[in-house]
Amino acid sequence: MGLRLLDYGIEWIVKFFVFLKKIVLAVVNSILSKFFDISLPEKIIFINTVPAFFAIILSVARFHIFEENYYISNPLAVYMIGIVIFMFISLYFSGIIKFIIRLLINGYYLFWVIYIPLSEGLTKAEPHEITPGYYLNIAVPAVYIAASVFTFLSNKGE
Repeated sequence: MGLRLLDYGIEWIVKFFVFLKKIVLAVVNSILSKFFDISLPEKIIFINTVPAFFAIILSVARFHIFEENYYISNPLAVYMIGIVIFMFISLYFSGIIKFIIRLLINGYYLFWVIYIPLSEGLTKAEPHEITPGYYLNIAVPAVYIAASVFTFLSNKGE
C-alpha cells in the first residue's frame, strides 16, 4: 500500500513538471516569435533588458571604512524594474502615445539617477567611489530613449 502511494505521488509530481515544462516552452516560444517579428530598434529594446537586469543588481557606489569595502545598492532599482516591464510590454503596442510614455519614464529615471549623486543623496560617506553599476544605470535608459526615437522615426512613414 505504501509503495503504491509513493508511485502515485511520484507520477503526479512528474505530470506536474511535464505540464510546467509545456507552459515554460510555450511562453519562451511566444517571446521568441515576437522577437523575430519586431524591427531592429525594438530588438535593441528587447535585448537591453539584459543590461537593465545588471543595472538593477549591481552596486552604484562603494566606500572604505575600517579596512572593509561597503557597497551601496541602486536606490532607484525598483523603478528600473518597472521601466523594464513597461518597455517589454510596450513592444506589443504602437503609436505616438507609446513613444511619449517611453520618453517620459526613461527621461524621468535618467534625471533622478544623475541628480541623486550630484545632490549627495547617494551616500554621506566620504570618500566614496562611483562604481560601473552607476554608469550602467545611465546607459540603459539612454539606450531605451535612443531606440524609442529610432523606432518612432522609422515607423513615421507607415
